[in-house]
This record gives sequence, structure tokens and C-alpha cells, in this order.
Amino acid sequence: MATSNISFWQLLEENKISIPIIQRDYAQGRKEESEKRERFLESILKHIAKQGNLHLDFVYGRVKNDVFYPIDGQQRLTTLFLIHWYFAIKENIDADKKLKLIRFAYDTRISSREFCKSIVEEEIKIPNESGDDQFVNYIKKQYWFRSSWHSDPTITAMLIMIQAIHDKFSILNGTPVFKQLTEKNNITFEVLDLGTKEFELTDELYIKMNARGKQLTAFENFKANFIQLIDKYFKNAKLKHPIKGEISYSGYFSYKIEKEWTDLFWTFRGEETIVDSKFFSYFEFVAQMCYFKKYKDAKADSFNNRFSQYEDIFRDEKNLLFLFNSLDKLYAQSLNNSTAEKQKIDTFFYKLNSQTTLFWNSVDNANLFERIINNVKNEDPRNKILLYSVLSYFIKFDTTEFEDELQKVVRVIRNLLQATRQRNETKYNTNIRINYFGSYWILLEQFLSGNIYLSLTDNSISNKGTQISDVSLDYEIEKASILLKGDSNINDALIGMEEIEYFGGLIHLLKPKELHQNYPDFIQYFKEIFDNNTPSSLKIRALIASDFKGIFTKDCRMGGMRYFGKNGNWTTVLTSEKADVSVSVIEFMKRYSQYSGSPEIRLQAMINDWLQNNSNDRTWKHYFIKYPEFTSKLNYYVSNTLFESRILGTEGSNPLVAYHISPYVLTVCEKINNKAICNANDCYLQYSGHSPLILKNGITLTCNQQGWQINDYKKLLSENIRKNYQLDDSNILKEIDNRDRIVLAIDFIKDVFGQS
Repeated sequence: MATSNISFWQLLEENKISIPIIQRDYAQGRKEESEKRERFLESILKHIAKQGNLHLDFVYGRVKNDVFYPIDGQQRLTTLFLIHWYFAIKENIDADKKLKLIRFAYDTRISSREFCKSIVEEEIKIPNESGDDQFVNYIKKQYWFRSSWHSDPTITAMLIMIQAIHDKFSILNGTPVFKQLTEKNNITFEVLDLGTKEFELTDELYIKMNARGKQLTAFENFKANFIQLIDKYFKNAKLKHPIKGEISYSGYFSYKIEKEWTDLFWTFRGEETIVDSKFFSYFEFVAQMCYFKKYKDAKADSFNNRFSQYEDIFRDEKNLLFLFNSLDKLYAQSLNNSTAEKQKIDTFFYKLNSQTTLFWNSVDNANLFERIINNVKNEDPRNKILLYSVLSYFIKFDTTEFEDELQKVVRVIRNLLQATRQRNETKYNTNIRINYFGSYWILLEQFLSGNIYLSLTDNSISNKGTQISDVSLDYEIEKASILLKGDSNINDALIGMEEIEYFGGLIHLLKPKELHQNYPDFIQYFKEIFDNNTPSSLKIRALIASDFKGIFTKDCRMGGMRYFGKNGNWTTVLTSEKADVSVSVIEFMKRYSQYSGSPEIRLQAMINDWLQNNSNDRTWKHYFIKYPEFTSKLNYYVSNTLFESRILGTEGSNPLVAYHISPYVLTVCEKINNKAICNANDCYLQYSGHSPLILKNGITLTCNQQGWQINDYKKLLSENIRKNYQLDDSNILKEIDNRDRIVLAIDFIKDVFGQS
């Protein structure tokens, strides 16, 4: 039914006006609509100036429970709302009358609704001058204006329209425009209520009629669906909102997602103009963690991030409240100091990381929250578990501060996650799987006790049913018992050694229970020695002098494979579970402590002393310790016997595919240093083989257990050489005159080539 010549003010007195969620954003204020906006405002100005009447045709909608929901006419109604608001301020209209404008509301976004409400309720002064966005800039600087509102296209358009209204109507001084608009009703339109029996407008028809408006974004659809989900399972549940008081769970979500939580994500949006993707990523993170916490035996790909799973996950009140509370804590944490919100959260995580390195593969950005909302699908599961643990601590102890206890919890969890690993060839890789999170959490949740060291040592921690090994937990219990004693020097050294990258939190090789009194010295030694500026060869040779035999990795066709370490990867050595490795590393420390000078001087002294004390030793140790050329590459070897070794050319799963060479052959070539005699590049082989030393005259020398097997197919060896080197028909060059086989081979080759 049509109502003739009703004004905006009359409609507002009869009904509230609500722009429904199905409507598109306010468009009349968009930058690209400047020509249309100018014509509309100019038309209104002319009629107001002449006190004439302006009719704006039909406004379609429906009335339900004393609320008018426009289906067509939203743009005109919004502009009329802003014009009425402008003149109410400009003419200092009575507050009670001005506040009637609150009956106009936007439901397309809560942020739009809050903006309309704020400009009506808050004290606002109109600038004396127009142009240069002075009015808009003034509004943006007000304390109540939220930075996240910049991402709301309706608010952006309203601000443009507000400035345009000011620029156009500021000249009307002394003219009672508000009275014209509200009493003389000189701007009117006709309302057609499509909700009456004559029309019977259903929701479906309403949507179809509004199809020319912009479709809701995926984020808006998600919010609407999630609110319905919350209402379905928690219709009568209440939460306390700091402004709204007790409100429903769905109301709490609605207000927070449009205000505080949007502010939180706003500062992490990067170059994006909206925060939708950031919230979706965080929501996926929480949903994924809660899913695998519930389904402990699920496969990794069983979490599909679909709404049907959301219902399964968030019908559990604990999970829903974790979502709410974690976002509240992150927002509160962002307000802890005076810097910008992103910097505040950065500050927290970087402080945490500075004392407990989160994971050494993630040092480019220690802000776990930012990492996850930027790349939730590919983020390291360990980072997800740590963030979940930090948020759980915040919620349980109602804090957002950096605390010593939280740092202890994070350190222990980090260590246990580091210890959950597998060795692939010469390197350890994490074995943490996100779908095992539920089993991990059985243990990790127990650490949120208020005193983790006490809980670890009083036998109150149970590891039953988890994917964390009892051995790694025992190591943490052992360290906790030391830390509880409170010796600051020892504690600082113990924690400091955990922070050395090559230990990565795992210092069991140094036997904490037995040797913690030595840790203040040990940490100094390790920091000196395992600096990457100290050559790997020096360290390996000094370790072998301390009875280190390398790390066995596996067997292959050419024998057993062993790794000795190198700059960039000492972790495999220093965190080994093998007892013999522990003994040799501890012995290495003790011997190092007996010398003085720079690390290089002390390590070389350890090497020299071994050679002097073991001058008759001709085992593999002699060669590895005496000759740096043996330990100058990957330091990964395969051997059948002590002398049939090969320096491997790759640390991959099939190292024999890469070229390899005998360390004895390589050393001789490099010592001779004459490519006219021999070139090491000619001596590399692929696959299985003996890697002989190939001389340019065609003679080859192959190192084996008996000595150097000589192949003189050209018969170049003189009788004098054969006699001097005691060669018989077997043509094996054996060690003579106490010369080791490197010295012997060099002398032999020089004699063959007639060099002194």
C-alpha cells in the first residue's frame, strides 16, 4: 500500500529504519559516483534554498515489528539520514531530537551500524571551512573512530558523502534547514510496503528482487552462517560484553568480529584492503587444532576445513570459547603498550623468542600469530602447537603478559617437540605431525600447572597415550630437577646451552645430572668451538683425537656410512643418543679445557698431542687426524675396511649416485699439487668402485687394507724402484721405514716421475 508524500523524519517517527544484511553497501558516496552525487545534492540544495518541495518517487520495502526494511531506496534514505544528521549538528538541535536518528541503522555490517550510532551519539563540531577533506579528517581523528572502519566500504562512502554535504551546504547559514526537513517535510517520497497482504513478500522473493545489489562476500556469508550455528547450540548461553553487558554467544561474536577482533587483524592485513583472509586463516588454525584434539587417530587430510566440520567442532562449548577467548587475549595483548597494535604483538613474541628460540627454521619472523594468519596451510606444525600453548596459558591464567612461567612452559614444550624427530641420512628432520596434536596435548596441557618444574619433578605428569617419547620427557624432568635448585650460574649455563643452535634444546649428550656443575665452563667452550669461523676440519680431527668414531647412518653396497659433522650441521653429532658419542664429546671438552689460546690454537694442540703420543698408530685415526684433506668436504664417508674409504659427494638417500673419492687418493693428489702428474678430478667415481689414484703415465694406485695396489700395465717401473719400495709380484706398496701410506705414496710417485 502506498503512503503519499511521507518524509524521512515521518518514516523515522513511525518505524525504525534498518538497512538489511541482504542489501549491498552504500554506494552513493563512492568516489566513482561523484557526478551522480553532485546532481542529487545540488537538487536538494536548490529546493531547500527556495523552501520548495522535492519528491523522490517510491521507496519499496516491508514493515515488520515496527521496523521498515527497504528493498529499493537504501541509497536515498542513507543520504537523507546524513543530511538530517549534518543539519542537526550545524544548527545545534536539541539532543533528544537528534538522538532520534539512532532509529536509522545498518545491518549489512555491524561496523556500519556502529559508525552511524557513533556519529549521532558523540560530540562533533563542524569545521568552519569546507574542502580539503577537513570534516572527514576531523572525524577520523576522534578517539571513537576505529582504524578497522577504513575497511568498511559503507563507512568509506559515508565519509565521502559527509564531506560532500559539508562542502555543498555549509553556505546555508541562518536558514533553519532542520526545521524544513522535519516540520515542513519539503523532501518527500512514497513508501510501498511489500509486506502487506496485497504483496505477500517472502524472504525468497525479497532476495530475488534485491538481486541487482552486490552479492554478500564469502566472509559475510560465513559470519551469518556461523552466527546461526552458535544460536542453534547455545541459544540461551550468555557472555559478559564490556559495553553491552550480558549478551548471547552469537551477539558476542557479532560485536567482536566487527570491532575489537577486526582491529586486531587490521594491522596485519599488509597490502590487503580487508581483513577477511586473515580472520579465515586464524579460524582455520583454531578449527584444525580443536579437530585433531578431538580426533586423536585421524589422518592429516581428514580435516577438510568445511562448514560441516565447523559445526562438529564448535558445537563443543570449550572449542567455541577458546576461539572467543584467544581472540580477546590477542586483542588485549596488543593493547599492552603505547606502540601500534602489530608492534605490540611483535614485541611479545620477539621477547619470547629472544629467551627461548622458538624454532631455528623460523627466525625470519618469530611472531607466531602473524606467521599463521599469513600462511596457515603451510606453517610448521610446531609453530601451531606453540601458539596454541601460549594462548591456552593466557586463557587459563587470565593474562596477556610475558611471564617467566610462560617462558618455562614454552621452553619445555619446544624441547619436546624438537626431540620428536627422525634422522634422514646426516640430518634430523621433525617428526611432529599436526594430526597427532590430540595425543601431544594430553601431555602438554599438564604443563599449564603454574609451576612446570615442580610438576615435572613431583611425578604428577603422565605420558600415557601420547606421541612424545618417555626418554625425551625424562630428559626434561632431569633438567627441571637441576633448575629447581636455583643456582643461577648453572641454570643460566644450562639454559644458554639449550639455546645454542646445534643443540636446539637437546643437551642430553652432556649428561646434565652428572655434569651440570661443569656447564658454566662448557657453554663458554661450545660457543667458542662451534662458531662457524672455526674450520670444521680442526673440530673433527680434535674430536677423533678424543675417540670420536663418527655417526653411523646406514649400510650400503660399499660398506657402512658414517658422518663426522661440518659447519652448518653439528646437530646430528651433538644431539646423538649414542653413549659412545656422549663419552667422546665430553672427553673432547675436558681435553680442550687443558689448553689456552684461541679455539684454533687449542684444537691444533689437541691434534698435535695425539699424534705425538700415538706416533706408531697407523689406523684410520692417524690419517684422519694428521691430514686436513681427509675432512675438507661433506665429511660423510663409506667404507668396507679402514683403508677402503670413500668421501661421499652428497648427503642424499642414494649417495653412491654422486661422485666419490678415496680420502687417501685425494690427499696424495693435493699434497703433490701437480696436475701433470695426477689430477684429483680424474680419480672420482660413481656407484661402487675402488676410486684409484690415476697417474698421467697410466699407472694406478688403489688403496686397500694391505697397502697401495699398483697397476703398471705399461711396465714403467724400473727394477731400482721395485727394489727400493720392496715390491714383489703382488705389486702392493706396503708401509716401510715407518712412513705412513700417504708419505710413502708421495715419495713413490715422485721417484716414478724422476722428481726429488
